[in-house]
Amino acid sequence: MSIGTVSNVLNGRANVSAARMANVEAAMAALGYVPNRLAQSLRGGESRVIGLCTPVTSSAYFVALLETFETLASEQGYEIMQVLSHGDPGIELRRVRALVGRHVDGLVLIPTYAPKAALDLIAERGTPTVIVDQVIRDKRFDYVAIDDRRAMREAAEHVIGLGHRSLLYIVRDMRLAIVQRRIEGFREACSAARPSVAGIVIQRDPDDGPFGRQVADALASRDAPTAIIASNSAVALATVAILQSMNVRWPNDVSLLAFDEPVWANVVRPPLAVVRHPTRELAARAWKRLLERLQSPDERPKRVTLDTRLVTRASLGPPRLPRKRR
Repeated sequence: MSIGTVSNVLNGRANVSAARMANVEAAMAALGYVPNRLAQSLRGGESRVIGLCTPVTSSAYFVALLETFETLASEQGYEIMQVLSHGDPGIELRRVRALVGRHVDGLVLIPTYAPKAALDLIAERGTPTVIVDQVIRDKRFDYVAIDDRRAMREAAEHVIGLGHRSLLYIVRDMRLAIVQRRIEGFREACSAARPSVAGIVIQRDPDDGPFGRQVADALASRDAPTAIIASNSAVALATVAILQSMNVRWPNDVSLLAFDEPVWANVVRPPLAVVRHPTRELAARAWKRLLERLQSPDERPKRVTLDTRLVTRASLGPPRLPRKRR
């Protein structure tokens, strides 16, 4: 077995037969050998590691993104090093600094509501980076994102078209650029409707008790919503739990629509209508753009925008007509 063959296996190169690769891996296992990736990166100028910084992993959307990035990285001979910012700009900066300090070849960043410090650090170090999901006013980077304003406008227009005249949009964090764009689309749809539509936006309290009171107060208000839109799968799950605890049925009492597509969307009864994200295509386009950036670091940044698809299910229906007084 030549030194070159061993080197090709260690560096993930594709010009090694499956049999020889198995022999090298068996020898490594027998010897207890673990490659020193940091030393390899310092010597060879590349680490074959891509850093991925996301806010959370509780959302079905983020989980699907991570799984796709893992698959794509494995196919291209890269490893993924994932960190969480928990939506906190200070933690985001520390996590990004740690990734850059480990000489990752590139970064995929799903930013917090205030990522300037992290982005300044990335730009200063010259680490190739693609920003996913959020589009912010920083023209130094590549973006791959969804047209969230249009997605929300079209979703709200569909709900309004069913006859609803009071809509509630529940968001996770109003400071996020993605949420702000969706709110714009939501309000555009409501203001353009004839007759007029009341569009209410609330930020979900992180604690279930106060959140339950938020929903109960909204449903008991003068302009009680006849339809609820949840901003992601985690918010949708919390909303479903609250409605169930209140014996509020969908779509009989209130229609329900969620952004993202949680795995349980078809399990609840009636099934949950969703705005389906092209998650795998989003990750694939971001990965492709990052590899292009690695090859051409001085190329002008690009922005890729994808569309969503509304999947109508039984949780959406016309509003229940008020009972006539005798």
